[in-house]
Amino acid sequence: MAHYEDDDVYPVTRILAGAVGESGQRVFVLQAHFGEQVVSWVIEKEQALGLSRTIPQLLDEVHAEFPELGEPLVAARPNTNLNEPLEPRFRVGSIGLGYDRIHDLVVLALVDANFGYLAEADLMAKEGPPELYLYTTRGQALLLSQQAEIVVVAGRPYCPNCGEPMDDFGHFCLPAQARGKRGGGYLQ
Repeated sequence: MAHYEDDDVYPVTRILAGAVGESGQRVFVLQAHFGEQVVSWVIEKEQALGLSRTIPQLLDEVHAEFPELGEPLVAARPNTNLNEPLEPRFRVGSIGLGYDRIHDLVVLALVDANFGYLAEADLMAKEGPPELYLYTTRGQALLLSQQAEIVVVAGRPYCPNCGEPMDDFGHFCLPAQARGKRGGGYLQ
């Protein structure tokens, strides 16, 4: 698989998730710092939520397989504010998550959401979408997962019946049978 080799951030000095804008209109951002360089990407709310859930699972698996590593070290008072100006490199289409045992680093692989539109050469299409890799310590990854959860929860509350976000102007829920059915004329 091809990747943005020149843009890989190895390892980050800080990584965080944040959101800009009012509830219901927020833009979610993943931001990595490498020394003085700050790089941002636009992510979806669901991707931020996914990071908040999958990173702890990965860290649990790493700890179970390599107990000698101990618990991840997290800064006592981390800076969780996004740095301005926010000039995202691209909108992230998918995020892969892995672990580099040799360097004891968590790896995030970001794929550009516009790859399908950008890949005109047959060679790129055969190699797959270009990926950008971010390398973080386990502690940084744990903090990212915690912060991503805080950012997602800070938005609009979810309806307890249908799970859709609610806003200040009310909320329309489909009947339970319509929510539970897939296909067959029911809304999905």
